[in-house]
Amino acid sequence: MTFGIPKSVEVKYDLAVVQNMLTLLKAAPFPDRAPIDAATPWELGIDYAYLKSLKTRFETEWDYSALEKKIGRFDNYLVHYEHEGDSLDLHYVHVKSPRSDAIPIILLHGWPGTFFDFHKVVEPLVNPPNNNLPAFHVVIPSLPGYFLSTLPRRDGWGISDTAGVFNGLMTSVLGYATYSGQGGDWGSMILRVMGSLFPESLTAMHFNMFIAPSVPGVDPSNYSATEKRSLQRRAEFFKSGMGYFALQNTKPFTIGLAIASSPLAVLTYIGEKIYAWSDPGLVDQQDILDTVALYFLSGSFATSVVIYNQSNKERPGLSISGKWPLKNKFGYSAFPFELGGPPKIDIAAIGPLVYHKEHSKGGHFPALDCPKEYVEDLQEFLGEHWSRL
Repeated sequence: MTFGIPKSVEVKYDLAVVQNMLTLLKAAPFPDRAPIDAATPWELGIDYAYLKSLKTRFETEWDYSALEKKIGRFDNYLVHYEHEGDSLDLHYVHVKSPRSDAIPIILLHGWPGTFFDFHKVVEPLVNPPNNNLPAFHVVIPSLPGYFLSTLPRRDGWGISDTAGVFNGLMTSVLGYATYSGQGGDWGSMILRVMGSLFPESLTAMHFNMFIAPSVPGVDPSNYSATEKRSLQRRAEFFKSGMGYFALQNTKPFTIGLAIASSPLAVLTYIGEKIYAWSDPGLVDQQDILDTVALYFLSGSFATSVVIYNQSNKERPGLSISGKWPLKNKFGYSAFPFELGGPPKIDIAAIGPLVYHKEHSKGGHFPALDCPKEYVEDLQEFLGEHWSRL
């Protein structure tokens, strides 16, 4: 495993490129009403009125310079990686705290998120309001195939490969002998594999999504109200929300190239997912538009969906008892609109679960819609349980 020398990069897109995106958005055919009058909003896909609102705001209010400034607040880097014929350029953000006791932490996003999912939590993690709260050295990589991170050309690049790259980033490139981690969606799966493969360096983990087999013989009536709601939401998602998964798992090139060709397609597809997977009372359209812009401008949508297919050899193991166990302490935050939230007893069967907190609001993207709670949970969990082994 070989890493090159990290290079500082400035994330900027030529204004002509940005304008081309907006021109394509405006020029795309757009119907004057939904295909049919659906009995239940969102049941058949994105709500027409909501999409129209997103499109109008994108065309008339969204400001690329504002997004550029928000990204520019943090130090962005690229580092080249090579190993046994695989190679990639890895994008990451690295923001160090001035505190000498700061805890190194890697924050891992999923799909359809980006590294920018965490832009609201970096500052409070790095510079907490008082010294009684833990501070963090924050590292946020873009998954291979996402934003500026390239995807290796090998057919079969899996979760464990990405786990090895991210552990190497933290230990070899950045020099953190031990570190903590947080993840949701694909980030939670990668972090779980990292924790299983590299327990000597990744010494504490926090999740807001988790995959685990059900513990047999448990009386469902003993589940908490939040757990019951999570199980109901997960069942509804498996019944009516998994169409995208089948496409991206079996034919990622088809759906990836088709969606990537049009900013309206990216807006429709990602807009529906972010809204449907979030707490509807907390969704910020600005977050959706910024995410869509990052996917389209970076040209990464087609490569971002490949992970669904390439993870097929390892992902199922996360649902098998005894596979990918965790040896070190970990925590879990349960947000009511999360899609993959198993009961506490199932999570605890995977390893030493020492922190479990239920929230009354929030969903699949808590760093975006519940940044205060997200930060507080990390401070509580790692403030008590972090140790440099």
